[in-house]
Amino acid sequence: MMITTKTTTLAALIASAMMLSACGDGNDGKDGIDGENGQPGTPGTPGAVGLHIDMAEEAIANINKASYADGIISVDFELENRQGVGLFGLTGENPFHDFRFSLAQLQTHEGSDLKQWISLLNDTTNDDGTTFEQGFEKIKDCIECLVDHNDGSYTYTFSTNLLTAEDAADVEFNPDLTQRIAIEMQFEYDSGHELAENAHFDWIPSTNGSEGIESRELVTMQTCYTCHQADSLKAHGGRRLDLENCQACHNGIVTDPNAISVEFGHMVHAIHMGPHREGKDADGNVVPMPYTIAGYGGDHAFDYPAFPTKPFMDCAACHVEDDNLADKDLWLANANANACTGCHTDSPAQHQSDKNPALSCTDCHSAAVHGDHAKPYQAAKDYDVTISKVAISAANEISFDMAITDPAGNLVSQQEVYKLGYSKPYMVVSWDVDKDYPDYDQSPYSQRRIDIKDPTKATWNADNSVSVKVAMNFPADIASRSLEILPVLKVCFAEGSGSRVSCDADNAYPAYVQTDALRTVLDDSEAVVADRRAIIDSQSCYGCHSFEFYHDSNGVNCIACHTNDKKLGAVEDANGDAVAWGEMKSTSFMYKAHKAKGHDNGHGGSGTLLKTDCMTCHSAEQGWGGLSYGFELGRNPGQAHTVPSFIPGKSNDPAVNPVATWYASSDAAACMSCHQKYLSEAAVAHMEGNGAYIGADKASAKAAREACATCHTPEKLMHAHGHQL
Repeated sequence: MMITTKTTTLAALIASAMMLSACGDGNDGKDGIDGENGQPGTPGTPGAVGLHIDMAEEAIANINKASYADGIISVDFELENRQGVGLFGLTGENPFHDFRFSLAQLQTHEGSDLKQWISLLNDTTNDDGTTFEQGFEKIKDCIECLVDHNDGSYTYTFSTNLLTAEDAADVEFNPDLTQRIAIEMQFEYDSGHELAENAHFDWIPSTNGSEGIESRELVTMQTCYTCHQADSLKAHGGRRLDLENCQACHNGIVTDPNAISVEFGHMVHAIHMGPHREGKDADGNVVPMPYTIAGYGGDHAFDYPAFPTKPFMDCAACHVEDDNLADKDLWLANANANACTGCHTDSPAQHQSDKNPALSCTDCHSAAVHGDHAKPYQAAKDYDVTISKVAISAANEISFDMAITDPAGNLVSQQEVYKLGYSKPYMVVSWDVDKDYPDYDQSPYSQRRIDIKDPTKATWNADNSVSVKVAMNFPADIASRSLEILPVLKVCFAEGSGSRVSCDADNAYPAYVQTDALRTVLDDSEAVVADRRAIIDSQSCYGCHSFEFYHDSNGVNCIACHTNDKKLGAVEDANGDAVAWGEMKSTSFMYKAHKAKGHDNGHGGSGTLLKTDCMTCHSAEQGWGGLSYGFELGRNPGQAHTVPSFIPGKSNDPAVNPVATWYASSDAAACMSCHQKYLSEAAVAHMEGNGAYIGADKASAKAAREACATCHTPEKLMHAHGHQL
């Protein structure tokens, strides 16, 4: 087939131009008359104001108002960054925009203070349709339901008609009750960037009221942060952030597919019981019954240490006296029985009857009884230990008199001071208390602790005062050094009361006396010896652990006993025998605190505490040059900390590859207390190249001159662990 192309020759173009020029007189014609102006065009789409949400580093949500008509709810909300710039561009068409709404209403009971959130939009969770969870409306399921006003403000209209829709759990919407609208946002981009936010709005649809309405405020998220950290409470993969959203979803009708309640009060109480939660089996025997629920990957049992307050559950750890909480006393006045069974498992169910069909425990029981457990400890706080006539002889014998008194000044008898097994009434002697970790090589802890019920060390006088005399290997210049004598002893009280009793009584309950240590300089009676330096914030310890941390609890004076030179210990089985593959561990306070269960959460822990944030436990004090942090390096040179030569695995044969006692210089030991299991040869070489020592020679560890603090400032240490000061 021939392809032809239409062309115009140059000669033809020239001829056309000559013909045109011959027709005119060479002058232009007159301009024509201007035409009429055209009609105005239609307004264009207004431009967006703010920042596109996909460009935001964070998103803050706020629900401004809601409206209701004929079963349909609409909600107005805003999204902005921390600088207050509106975030536009949210849409259900974007696959990364996972944005949801939920609804719950506050169910009240006539003639009772009891009230509970009940979810709407419920879905079934098992094939029989007998278990339920809160459902959601998602913007991707109803793209037209969301209106973007292009300035960071939005309007969402629920697609569900609450008057006509059938709820899977048969919950009926009541516009006269308080309703909670909750936002749940989680964007996970391919780049790894995430945006997550929660928000809620409480109101009464029938009146459109949102001020002074009925709600349910028993605890705050800030109280949870006493023990937890914000990142550790980002539940469900980081989607759930706010306590109010948790309450709305974990409400009175939701369970796991096995019909185990996940109502917030029940779940929190049950989880925090940890391995101490008990119940009855089919034969009526009391057996361990840790809270177990179906989750991702199968059933999950909360059988690890979950609530460290000892030796009882301290309700006030969460139920704090906060006047900003409208219902702070509701748990005392009319507790939800579902919360009671979180701790007490099936025991209260035995009392359910026709007289008490709702199983209202507080009809018969006062929740205030939970506070009785604390009464011995509260009483012990007002007891005192007075130490006098302290002297150290040329023969290295320390002697002093002491008296244990109640608030009225009456002396406590020997029979009222507790001693059983490991728990003994000790007076712990220390010196050089101005140092973080004093060196007691010449006098190990076994010598420095004095059992005042040991007749070879102490004499109880007729008036119940005590005279102590013990030989101890003191340094030659002890009289010019700071000296500390710390009382660590328990007095027995009648259980649930502050009345003192003999420790052999059936109802005897021992509680630690909380008396400050005596600190003095023997050669200078006018000397003022400061408290031990605040390496940790003692209030953080009390916030989680309540009255008793573990043992020998008289304040946070752990370093008096757990010094850096204490021997290594071995992991033991239930019979007290060393486990062959068990990890050897130092008993110094630093090492034990970093390794403690619940504290060690850097690699697959419980999610309770993120140990990587040093400020969870460490203190910051104002000094002459600014803030001084409890985890600053370079403060404690000349010390040797005991550490295991390596962290063994379960396959380790100690006969072939035994774990030996090594020593580390101070800064290296601090790092190894967390990182030893993961240290590479390069990391060890880096530490040693900067003056650290790790090895079998204790003298070399003491002689090391570390330069770690030059680069590893507190700010950089925090940043390396993913946090900021």
